[in-house]
Amino acid sequence: MTANLMTTKLKTLCGSTSSGGTESILLATKTHREYFRTKYDITEPEIIACVSAHAAIDKACGLLGIRLIKVPMDPKTWKIDLNAVRKAISPNTIMLYGSAPQYPQGVIDDIAGLSDIAVQYNIGLHVDCCLGGFILPFARKLGYNIPAFDFDLPGVTSMSVDTHKFGYTLKGISVVLYRTPELRRAQYFCCPKFPGGLYSTPAIAGSRSSGIIVQCWASMIKLGEAGYLKHTADILNAVSTIHNGIIKDIPELEIMGQSEAMIVCFRSKNEDALKTYGIGYKMIKKGWGLNLLQYPIGIHLCCTVQTVGHEQEFLKDLRDSIDEIILNGTGHIGGTAAVYGSAAVFPSGPVEEVMKGYQDAIYRV
Repeated sequence: MTANLMTTKLKTLCGSTSSGGTESILLATKTHREYFRTKYDITEPEIIACVSAHAAIDKACGLLGIRLIKVPMDPKTWKIDLNAVRKAISPNTIMLYGSAPQYPQGVIDDIAGLSDIAVQYNIGLHVDCCLGGFILPFARKLGYNIPAFDFDLPGVTSMSVDTHKFGYTLKGISVVLYRTPELRRAQYFCCPKFPGGLYSTPAIAGSRSSGIIVQCWASMIKLGEAGYLKHTADILNAVSTIHNGIIKDIPELEIMGQSEAMIVCFRSKNEDALKTYGIGYKMIKKGWGLNLLQYPIGIHLCCTVQTVGHEQEFLKDLRDSIDEIILNGTGHIGGTAAVYGSAAVFPSGPVEEVMKGYQDAIYRV
């Protein structure tokens, strides 16, 4: 069912389930490594991704011993810089990585442009569609102008799609898709000399409960195309209302990106006079689930069915938060906002130690 959403014409499309988006991205990365090592004898592989790419690709490359080359965003569009991609390609490049949309600003990378490059250089192209997989296809059906992002582009070789996000299934399942069965075969792990017998697994886990897969299937069948279309229409209407409301009534803020999917991203126009994180801290205190961004500083709201019907309430709270800060100064920054503010001025080493300490604290609890 998921595969059918990602093409209108490709007949060889195939895939497998995984435990989540991170594993789907890890599997796609491993698959390209094995495929290009076997077919082209590339033993020091490189992958090119934008700085906005999800950290799962950093994790995947770290685990698999692949050199990850980060290229910048276009400063005007927030999309991956295609000129930088071309300059970064080497004989060891095995895969490009694009997002539809990317997490920070909610921007859909120029996947068509990446596809052209992938075809030209005969390399792979993975599209991270974990967020957009159950929004973009239905938005296209509803008549929204969604740029090409899927397997209908000739250069796309793999995609990751999370059913547990806007597919409305339980966490613990995602889908990784491949252009051909030949490519998927490189995902499998096989150990023919294990004394316990022939050992082969399609994904990372050696065994998994089928219950989560059955639940996913049942949820998708229950909701159906009509349900997905309705949720998508409601969410995109909410995005439009909030996006336009900020532009019209909150001149202190600027929109980052085009708000073309489910994310509205914004920041202060004058960081010295009005701290973006200060706005975020006040909004979080008011009960809104916002995500604070860094490099560059920003805030994003990921609109879901829970946002629908509360658009004007959000805009009012946003206006009130800014007015409170203007009245009382730049405002106190606490909680997660303070952590992000501190992280931006320290080198990576000390910040990583703080992050590891946080994980230690969770295990102690």
